[in-house]
Amino acid sequence: MKKLFVGICVLASTSILMADCEHVLENNVGWTIVDSKIIEGYKDPGEHKKDGFEGCESGRIIIFSDGTAATCSSYGYQYSYNPTAIILARTFNYKGRNYTIFKMIVEGEEYDLSN
Repeated sequence: MKKLFVGICVLASTSILMADCEHVLENNVGWTIVDSKIIEGYKDPGEHKKDGFEGCESGRIIIFSDGTAATCSSYGYQYSYNPTAIILARTFNYKGRNYTIFKMIVEGEEYDLSN
């Protein structure tokens, strides 16, 4: 079973070291992979779109090559040109209502996304 998970992680991002891969997977037990997208660029509030990926900060819009976008709600710096983002979701019930939260993994780094 461990080999299967490590294989998935290596396929998701070839730049993740094996030990890091296991750590990323271990931290995401209970999450579901819902999509895989190429990051085309980003846009900070009040600014023009920029190419590449320079991590996340609260309110930054990540633009994907398929024309969709997501908004960051956490901070982390990293630079990459057109990396793959693995989008994860987790649904939970609070006081009788279902809520879904999202995050993305880019080259082994995790970022929270707002809905």
